[in-house]
Amino acid sequence: MSTYFKAEKMKYRHTFLWKLMILMPAISALLSAQLTHNYFAMDGYNWWYMLMMPGFLAVACGQIGGKEHKKQNRTIWSLPADMGKIWDAKILLSAMASGVATLLLMVFVIVGTAVMERGLHMTFFNAPAVSNQILAAILIWLTSLWQLPFCLFLVQKTGVLVMVIISVGLSQTAGPLMALEKLFFLVPYGITPRVMCPVLKTLPNGLSAQPGQMTYTPQLMSVPAAVIGAVFSLLWFGVLWYFTRKWFQRQVEK
Repeated sequence: MSTYFKAEKMKYRHTFLWKLMILMPAISALLSAQLTHNYFAMDGYNWWYMLMMPGFLAVACGQIGGKEHKKQNRTIWSLPADMGKIWDAKILLSAMASGVATLLLMVFVIVGTAVMERGLHMTFFNAPAVSNQILAAILIWLTSLWQLPFCLFLVQKTGVLVMVIISVGLSQTAGPLMALEKLFFLVPYGITPRVMCPVLKTLPNGLSAQPGQMTYTPQLMSVPAAVIGAVFSLLWFGVLWYFTRKWFQRQVEK
């Protein structure tokens, strides 16, 4: 598997993917700091998982899955290689890219908060502790992994542009709506914003999770529900990985 992963990684060595891993979290942090000011410590993450990360995942999967798709996969189907492991390598590379980008976002927010507090003497409202921010970054990454096989599959079926529209569109509509429902984990787009409610004390609409705020309910702050959501997101990831891998292998047989 290591050989397949290294080969997949080398294909994108000189592409925009690596710059994108730095650029997207940097833009997310800068925009949040500029527009939300005293809520930056909280909204830096909210802007990432609700807006910027779905776009990043879609573009990254578009690059990783779209290169061979443009040539109808002839460049890899003619190789004496395990097609399942090629698919695995694409998912693992996408997971690495999303993990690095989320880690950088966390660093930008923590460092930015410290600089703004000490240099600009700003006071942040509803600022999560550093430990909560680390936990949030880990959970954002884990609960978003399911999108990788899904987006890579859509690239193969619809092309890059349609995949980006579908993925980003669903994240902006189904995500905030399903996060408020009792069975939010049945539609995976709602899992990340729901899991973040008790971790960052923020609602899916970006407001502080406090009584009286629009869409606030005590159920949204349930830690057991967040744990269930995280577990289901990993189940979604495993199921989608398995079935898309089988589908990709069958394309060679056709």
